[in-house]
Amino acid sequence: MEAMVEDTLDAGMAVHMIASRSSGVLPEVPEHLVNRDDFTHVLVARRSVAKHAFAKRYLSGVKYAWDCRKHIKKVVDCDLVYVQSSPTVLYNILLVRWYLRKVPIIYSIQDMFPGSAIASGVMRYRWMQRVFYRLQKIAYRMSDAITVISEDMKLKVVEQGIPEDKVYEIVNWFDDRTVREITWEENRFVRKYNLRRDCFYVQYAGTMGYVFDYEMVLAVAESLRDYKDIVFQMIGDGSQKKAFQQEAERRGLPNIVFYPLEPQEMVSDVYSACSVCLIPLKKGVIGNSVPSKAALVMACRRPIVNSVDPESRYFRMFNEQEIGLSAPNDDPEAVAAAILRLYRDGALRERLATNAYDFSRQYYSRSRNTQMLLDLFRTVVDQKRDGKKG
Repeated sequence: MEAMVEDTLDAGMAVHMIASRSSGVLPEVPEHLVNRDDFTHVLVARRSVAKHAFAKRYLSGVKYAWDCRKHIKKVVDCDLVYVQSSPTVLYNILLVRWYLRKVPIIYSIQDMFPGSAIASGVMRYRWMQRVFYRLQKIAYRMSDAITVISEDMKLKVVEQGIPEDKVYEIVNWFDDRTVREITWEENRFVRKYNLRRDCFYVQYAGTMGYVFDYEMVLAVAESLRDYKDIVFQMIGDGSQKKAFQQEAERRGLPNIVFYPLEPQEMVSDVYSACSVCLIPLKKGVIGNSVPSKAALVMACRRPIVNSVDPESRYFRMFNEQEIGLSAPNDDPEAVAAAILRLYRDGALRERLATNAYDFSRQYYSRSRNTQMLLDLFRTVVDQKRDGKKG
């Protein structure tokens, strides 16, 4: 979000941001944005609720939307509203429509709700699924344009009856000004944990939540336990980390090593500290969400082994473009075989890493994707002014 705001301001547009007050590793609003004359913001308090407590989390989102009401009401001289996805996004869109009337809305989808909640097992009741699919359709129809972060997600939106020309694929980018490969000698993560250069590190770095398939990691690590120099780096936190750690200990898997979440400024160091990156997602997740870490890993010149749905375009993209290896997420043997293939073939590992780096620059870079977003901003505003449907 910071990069998008920064590039929007640099393009000569003013930005007023209404956002929730959070407690992440980054400052809530960077100082270099706060000090700009063309940027104003309001932070609205929102109670943090665990993802598995769906009802409480949803009600918290409704309350947040209501608390935003007085700030939306005060907005004047606005040409466009950009809304980011959440389970309660419809209430934000309704408030914008009520108070700002004819101002066009772009709805940015990061997770396909309720599909992501269904795939992760958080939403099990069919009546509830039907209700929330209908609510999301209303949000889609009330928006002038919709952005998604993958082809698979675009297909899912179109399948729900939304015109294809209303849906734009703009991927989650990496900052090509700052993210880069860090050499072993310079790597702060390597030094911090005294990593060994003679080990083959298989890394997952990110949220260990409900979409993260830690059972796959356990099965693969167990099958490769005789390879003493293959180490699984599990970096981050999440609702499933404790259960994951306990099961790894119960099975006696010393080849799985856990690390805490690292701050944002360590991104390049973390992803450069592995031999390959493993992205294991549960069945049904990949069309409803996208592992944004893939772009960062590729920018750091590391090959990826995906464990995802084999029918997805994401699965095929890695194999067809030769930017990594994809294996079905119901086949631990295939995932282990993909890791061993890269373990044994350094030339293949280097070729995939180079291809991935080039692909990331062409497809996932900040410079490319923020420009696409800015172009969309202008197009939607012009269409609204001309009386055309977005």
